[in-house]
Amino acid sequence: MRERNRPPDNRRLGSWRAGCSANGHVRFGGRSEETGWSKGQCRASGRPYWHDGSGRLRWRDPKSHRDRLSRRDMARRAALPPGAEGRPDPDTASVPWASTEIVSPYDPEARYCQKLTAAGKKHWIGYRDHQTETCDDGPRVIVQVMTHPAPEQDIDALDAIHQGLVRQGFTGLEHFVDAGYVTPESIHQAAGAHGFVLTGPVRPDPRAREHPGFTKADFIPNWETHTLTCPRGVTSPAWKPTLGDGHERLSVLFPKPACRACPDRLECTGNTDGRGRHIILLPQQLQEIQTRVRREQDTPQWQQHYAIRAGCEATVSETVHAHGLRHCRYHGIAKTHVQHVLTAAGTNIVRLGGHFPPGTIPLRPPRRTSQFQRLCRHLTQ
Repeated sequence: MRERNRPPDNRRLGSWRAGCSANGHVRFGGRSEETGWSKGQCRASGRPYWHDGSGRLRWRDPKSHRDRLSRRDMARRAALPPGAEGRPDPDTASVPWASTEIVSPYDPEARYCQKLTAAGKKHWIGYRDHQTETCDDGPRVIVQVMTHPAPEQDIDALDAIHQGLVRQGFTGLEHFVDAGYVTPESIHQAAGAHGFVLTGPVRPDPRAREHPGFTKADFIPNWETHTLTCPRGVTSPAWKPTLGDGHERLSVLFPKPACRACPDRLECTGNTDGRGRHIILLPQQLQEIQTRVRREQDTPQWQQHYAIRAGCEATVSETVHAHGLRHCRYHGIAKTHVQHVLTAAGTNIVRLGGHFPPGTIPLRPPRRTSQFQRLCRHLTQ
């Protein structure tokens, strides 16, 4: 697509991922923007193949995720030593990883992926398409298209999306995304490297669901003395550096005698064997971001502000149902990317064709307002 000049500060952008597909949102300085990513499916027929340890191309029966003959009597993938980024090393895996496994004889670059959603497990063979659209009062125009392998996680594609927006002249954005794109690290990276405000729900404290007592947000850290103070006034010893998923973390362990004598022990530690409360902190900048976002996302003001992201679902539905985005017509990621670009261009033509500037009289009378539209307008008044 043709690069655009930098839009005015009141311009909005929205992005979404599809794919074969996924969802998010964007906003320019001070104004709401929306970016949606939609997850899609490109089906490839045929039985899957894979390379064994000697490099030979092997035939395998259709996938059975719970029990696969090729995975029997082999070490679990999660038990493998982590790589440089804290993840297991794909090169030493006992079974082929989704990012390297050939699952279709017709398209060797297509990959298998599955995602757990509120509606259940979704799985497909193909690619992911990430698109960014404007979110002005006028027609929403898709301004960026990116195609990635299907197993690539949404958060791993976020930085490439931001880099592409910067190259096209889009700066000072507020980017609305779903929870799959948001971590304290991604919020910090978007602001520091690209000047974007990343808006989306951070994963809530898992202990808040298990134990309704004190959560990590109730403890006050002292970054100068490297200690943590609980709501009852007990101060922990100095925390110790540790690693979590290959990233720097801070381990805080409260003394057992203090926790045993606390009347809120069961609500705080969640155990009856007298152990002290153990908390993992992020580095200072990341921990402050996590605490702030978790506090804000529970307020009605934040939820109303974030509601703009819901508009991306209309774009997902239009590109999928009206333009067949989830039906991959080509083989290979390069040609599939061309299809995604052409689909976005066709969507823009349809939208621009139905848009009339203010004060312009269309050549033909507008379409009759349906009963459902009249009902919606009546309910929103």
